[in-house]
Amino acid sequence: MADYQYLAPTGVIVPDTAELRTEVEAEFREAFGDDLDVSPETPQGVLITAETLSRDAVVRNNADLANQINPNLAGGVFLDAIWKLTGGERVAATPSIVRDVVLTGVPGTIVPSGALASVGVEGAQFRLLGALVLTGGSALGVFQSVELGPIAAPAGELTQIVTGVLGWETVSNPSPAEVGRAEESDIASRIRRRQTLALQGITLPEAIVSGLHTVEGVRSAVFRENVTNASIVIEGVTLVAHSVFVCVDGGSDMDVALMLLRKKSIGAAWNGNTTVPTTEPYSGQVYDVKFSRPDTIPIFVRVTVRGGAAYPDVPTLVRQSMVDYADGQQEGEVGFIVGGDVSPFELAGAVNRVAPTIFVASVTLSTDGTTFSAAEVPITIEQIGTLLAGNIAVTVTP
Repeated sequence: MADYQYLAPTGVIVPDTAELRTEVEAEFREAFGDDLDVSPETPQGVLITAETLSRDAVVRNNADLANQINPNLAGGVFLDAIWKLTGGERVAATPSIVRDVVLTGVPGTIVPSGALASVGVEGAQFRLLGALVLTGGSALGVFQSVELGPIAAPAGELTQIVTGVLGWETVSNPSPAEVGRAEESDIASRIRRRQTLALQGITLPEAIVSGLHTVEGVRSAVFRENVTNASIVIEGVTLVAHSVFVCVDGGSDMDVALMLLRKKSIGAAWNGNTTVPTTEPYSGQVYDVKFSRPDTIPIFVRVTVRGGAAYPDVPTLVRQSMVDYADGQQEGEVGFIVGGDVSPFELAGAVNRVAPTIFVASVTLSTDGTTFSAAEVPITIEQIGTLLAGNIAVTVTP
């Protein structure tokens, strides 16, 4: 153990536990004699087991720590620190907001900022943003969830007063909460970090795409450019001379336009079906920034599966797993993206990722709901596939 090297030029090595036990047994025999009985049920065998487990824990802990310098394996604060090297950061969690909450009580009552109400007696708590005066016996306030993340407050269910305020008698929410978002997971954060490695650069295609992936709500994007002096057609899209083409899924038009204006090379022209007048913040000059929004291509699926006796509703599980994959909601998967062909094999994999015991016998796809094929559905750089649960027909066989 003393001379065991778990860090090698080829990476991190973790020894087999059986090898560690053999080493410990040899050390015990060296100390107490070659005829020592090292069976696990003997007192010395119990000590050997404890020492083996202790060494194994130390080696694995050190290996885990060493892996934190690898951006493709790091997690937690280690991944956050690696993010900072390229100017990016993990997407933070946000609170849920409930607007136009009705507070009633004795006229003139002051409800202080931070006063708490909850969804039912033991449900999620929300705090009041800004003090209110119950002028005429009522007032409208905005509440924010105490916990971060997608905290639900359905309409009419934020009714329990938690903070006792003399004169404050009722609280209710006619509208549901605008749910917040959970903190970006390590897996999703590692994927997005790889997509934004050129965040600090400009002009280069990688820098432009990296910048777009930091825009709130952007899920995917494609980039093409024409460096010639004449218009050319690239993958079915006409690009004017010395111009760039970007097709973006998600994000607000203005946020996307601002990022493109910031990242694009000076003098290059734009292409696309969306035009956004955008003000350059340093000069005040207004540019008509152009980019494209993708046409949505509906995908219809026929899938046949076997097994799944452990699951109460196999068809619903299959549909939901495929929809989650398409929406990029399965950990480590980006789902359907702009310009990305739709593969029946990947949809089958989405099912097995959720339910490994279900055997997917076949998956066929269609874009019109009538003609199905086991081949990939081609998606151009101006398109993106979409998948609804109602467009997935599931057949379960014995």
